[in-house]
Amino acid sequence: MIDVALTLEEVAATPLAGVTAVVLDVVRASTTIVAALAGGARAVIPVATPEEARARARDWPGGAALVGGERGGAPPAGFECGNSPAEYTPARVRDRTVVFTTTNGTRALLAVRGAARVGVGGFVNAAAVARWAARTPADVLLVCAGERGRFCLEDAVCAGLLVRRLRADAAVLTDAARAAEALWARYASDLRAMLADAAWAQALVQQGRGTDLPLCVALDTSDVVPVVAGEALVRAGPDLTPPEPGGHNEPVRRASGGEG
Repeated sequence: MIDVALTLEEVAATPLAGVTAVVLDVVRASTTIVAALAGGARAVIPVATPEEARARARDWPGGAALVGGERGGAPPAGFECGNSPAEYTPARVRDRTVVFTTTNGTRALLAVRGAARVGVGGFVNAAAVARWAARTPADVLLVCAGERGRFCLEDAVCAGLLVRRLRADAAVLTDAARAAEALWARYASDLRAMLADAAWAQALVQQGRGTDLPLCVALDTSDVVPVVAGEALVRAGPDLTPPEPGGHNEPVRRASGGEG
């Protein structure tokens, strides 16, 4: 079965055991996480609040952790990076652990911790994440992070793209999956029109952050699939599986003896 949670609040009523979950916060957290791992970050650690992000970063040796994210679209005080994929360059992130918090995306990631497998998807890695999700014969739940509990057009359209790529003749689609697929059909040939219609995308334009939008709808530009391994997001291996413990993308060991 392929299902879509069109808002994060729907996840609480959805059984997650045995499910493959794909979190979608395409403008901008999903795209930023992909950019960080593509740039050589060891891992991205999603946390709930800016305060937790600052505290967690202190658990790594000096310079090994980068604190990034946003509230209301802007980076909180003291953060090295915001939530723009353009900021997460190889020169800035290579071999570092990114401690990351956003208004919606990391909240969605924390909400689906009970799923059997969790990945992060967006327009930029849609083909790769569809291949990853299809590797295991399990129900797939596409989770739209939305905006503070509200429906977001861009997340639903991306969910519809993934429904289209995942569906097979034998697949059972929920009503929400069919609705998302219909939205993808509406905007498939003009994602810029989708951005013009999307309230959150236009709010970012008003903030002066509109240059991020083309980066977030660049279709199939990355083969990076961020997947949950323990508490971290790491880059799936060439066979689209999480790396073995101790591999290059394994999070660096924290300096303190705190809980992992």
